[in-house]
Amino acid sequence: MQKRGLQLYTIRELCEKDFIGTLKQVSSWGYKGAQFAGYHDTSAKALKQALDHYDLKPAGSHIGLDQLKEDELKRQIEYNQMLGNDLLVLAYLIEEHRKNIDDYKRAAETLNHAGYLLNREGLNLGYHNHDFEFVDHGGETGYDILLNETDPSLVSFELDCYWAAYSGYDPVQFMDRLGERLVTLHMKDMAVKGTEKQSTILGKGELDLESIVKKGNQFSVLWFIVEQEHFEKDLATTAKENARALENLLRS
Repeated sequence: MQKRGLQLYTIRELCEKDFIGTLKQVSSWGYKGAQFAGYHDTSAKALKQALDHYDLKPAGSHIGLDQLKEDELKRQIEYNQMLGNDLLVLAYLIEEHRKNIDDYKRAAETLNHAGYLLNREGLNLGYHNHDFEFVDHGGETGYDILLNETDPSLVSFELDCYWAAYSGYDPVQFMDRLGERLVTLHMKDMAVKGTEKQSTILGKGELDLESIVKKGNQFSVLWFIVEQEHFEKDLATTAKENARALENLLRS
């Protein structure tokens, strides 16, 4: 049951108000890991002390493409080594870095180089998808390029199940495609309202979450990480309900 994590981007408004206090809440809600989307000007030492105090483990850090380069990457390495976090995840490619296949090839080169430098320091690198990676570019998708042109020994993948399903893929089948390169899963259910699709609390949508968890366990993923972007309840209630739902899924 150590695999329940929360992507703190989900509750970023709470983190902005009181980062350390919010970590205490995350632990009380039943999560065992926190995945970071920024550190809110908190030193690695202070953050590690808070994680230890609240019995939370680092479940990865989401960073941007620029943070995988040169001095920024060195800073990320130093910070995360002090934090005890061994997984950095490229969270998002801004539009100017994903206009065509050549952009994705350049991103793959950056990932390979950063993955090599991180691996040398005992850290790992992953890639987190949205929907735009699945857009067809003359017979190939951006995800095809990222998967085929990155070194499996250097670059892993964090599959966002919602965005895969949103783009028309079966998340379970896609997990088979990733195989041992699948390192973590973003657990996010999908509600369909008319022609609109939105993320929702686990178990309130249409995704086959039990099959996703079963397949994730087959691949021994490190973390099942809750993330949500659309809300019908307040953030704390949403996070608590997701924690309970994920706990039940992992027990089934």
